[in-house]
Amino acid sequence: MTVEVEILSSNVEVLEKQPPLELLPFADFIEITRCMYVKEAVTFQLLEVDGDPFYRGSFEKLNDEWTLEKDIQKKLNQLVKKKKMTAEQAEGLLYKIPFKNLQEASFSNEKKTRFFKKEKKPKNTQKVGRLKRKIHDISPIKLSQKQLRILGVFVIGILLIVIGWKFMAGSQSTAKTSSEPTYQQLVNKEKYAEIVKKYPEKEPELIEELFQKEDKAGLKKIAEHSNTQLAQLYLAFLEKDWQKVTELSKLPQDSDVQAMVGYAFLEQGKIEEAKLINKEIQNDTLTKQIKSKEIEQAYKLLRERKISEAERINERLKDNGLSEAIKVAKSIHNLLEKYAKDKENKELSENERKEAADNYQLWLKNLEQIGKSVH
Repeated sequence: MTVEVEILSSNVEVLEKQPPLELLPFADFIEITRCMYVKEAVTFQLLEVDGDPFYRGSFEKLNDEWTLEKDIQKKLNQLVKKKKMTAEQAEGLLYKIPFKNLQEASFSNEKKTRFFKKEKKPKNTQKVGRLKRKIHDISPIKLSQKQLRILGVFVIGILLIVIGWKFMAGSQSTAKTSSEPTYQQLVNKEKYAEIVKKYPEKEPELIEELFQKEDKAGLKKIAEHSNTQLAQLYLAFLEKDWQKVTELSKLPQDSDVQAMVGYAFLEQGKIEEAKLINKEIQNDTLTKQIKSKEIEQAYKLLRERKISEAERINERLKDNGLSEAIKVAKSIHNLLEKYAKDKENKELSENERKEAADNYQLWLKNLEQIGKSVH
C-alpha cells in the first residue's frame, strides 16, 4: 500500500516551505524526520493514495535517537493502555504505515504496553538438567561464624544502598512527573504560549474553543507564538476583517478553513471567488451563503431597474421569492416609464403633469423597497 503525507503545520524549515495541498511520499517524510533537530516538530496526517486520511498526529524530536517509528508505537501503546483502542486495531493501523523492517520492531515488556501477542519460548530442559548436575558436583563451602557475620553485614549494607538509591530515583521521577503541567491545567491558567510549545496537536482545538468564546486576547496570544496563521484567521473573523482573512497563507488546508475564506470573499462582494472555492469542497453552509448573496445581488439589480440581469441570475437559482419580486419590479418599471413620459407631456395640463411627477416619485420609492423586507 502506497502512503502519502499531508503537512498541517511545522517549525521545520523544509516542511514550512511545502506548498499547500501538495503531498509528500512517505519515504521522503521519514528521511526528513530522521534529520530533524531536537525540539523541532511537525503535525501531519497519513493518507492512502487517492484515499482518505487514516492517521493524524504530531511528532516532536525529543532527542537524536528519537524516531517517528518509536513515536507512533509509543502513542499507539498508550491508546491501548488507556483502552481507547484495542490491541488488534493498533496492530492493524501500525501495519498500514510502511516502516522498513516493521515486522522486526520489538516492544519492551518493562517500558511499554505491548499490543502484539507474546511468544512463549520453549524451555531448554537438557540445559537445565546439565546445570542441576553441575550444582550437585560442587562441594559446599564451609564458613566460620565470624566470616558469616561479616558476610551478613556486607549483604545488608549492599541491600540498604540499593533500596535507598531506588527510593531516591523514584522520588525524583515522581517529582518531575507531578511538576509537569497538563494541557487542561495550562488552559485553566490561560498559558496559551506554553500550550503551543508543549501541545501543538491541541492548538486547533484550543483555537476553536477561544473562537466560540470570542476570546480575542487568547487568540492574539496564540497567534504570537504559533507556526501557523490559524489563530489569526479566527481573530480576523471575530473582527470582521474580511480582507485579512483572504490574505493569510499559512493555514491548514481543510474544507472548514476554505469555507471560512469563501465566506470572507462573499462579505467583500466577491461572489465568483467564493463560488470557485466551493466548486471543489461543496460546503453546505457556504453553498447557502452564496445563494443568499446572489439573491441579494439580484434584488439590488431590480432596485436599479436592471431587470434583465436579475432574471439571468434567477434562471440558475430558480428562487420563488425572487421570481415574484421580478414580476413586481416589471410592473413598477412600466408605471415609471408612463409617469416619466406624462410629467414631460406638454399636451397634458399642469395639474396632470404634476400628478404624474408625484406618482413617479411614489413608485420610485416603492421600487427601492423591493427585497429589503427579505434581506
